[in-house]
Amino acid sequence: MSIGILGGTFDPPHKAHVEISSRAIEQYDLNQIYFVPSKNPWQKDVSTTYIDRFNMTSILVQDFNNIEVSDIEQLNENKTYTVDTLKKLSIPKDELYFILGADVAIDIKTWSRYEELEKLTNFLIAPRNHINEKLLDELFPFEYSLIEGEELDISSSNIRKSYENGVNLNSIIPEEVLNYISKNKLY
Repeated sequence: MSIGILGGTFDPPHKAHVEISSRAIEQYDLNQIYFVPSKNPWQKDVSTTYIDRFNMTSILVQDFNNIEVSDIEQLNENKTYTVDTLKKLSIPKDELYFILGADVAIDIKTWSRYEELEKLTNFLIAPRNHINEKLLDELFPFEYSLIEGEELDISSSNIRKSYENGVNLNSIIPEEVLNYISKNKLY
């Protein structure tokens, strides 16, 4: 059994999250991917509640059999650290693949206890923001595999700005997620 983990704020979740996951499933023969919304991310501010981000993410993946949303962070009142989440999941390293974008991967040394991650998981990195492999090799301290495919340069912060400005986001956020955002007056 091979399991992928995609963590993040999902503020809001978007189609690139699903596309990257689908590519990882196909390219690395993963059985399941869990999206793990962080409750109290230590490096980012969130503009919505954990439950809203969890609900939006659940709506995003509802039609995918091999992608689920994990609520492992729901009861966590402390800051959320990836190393702790992976330990809580207690999946053997040879079955676990942590998925991250190249833009995040090059900053992994800023993460709390990042050195421990290598003992817990394998890494799958998606191309992002024109970060080339040479730079990735220089800044990412662990072995990794690339998720092949077209770069998907979509960021949640840009989506929030676009939403506030009335930009049509149907091409990057499913209609049901947009309806949830509108109904709950998020962003």
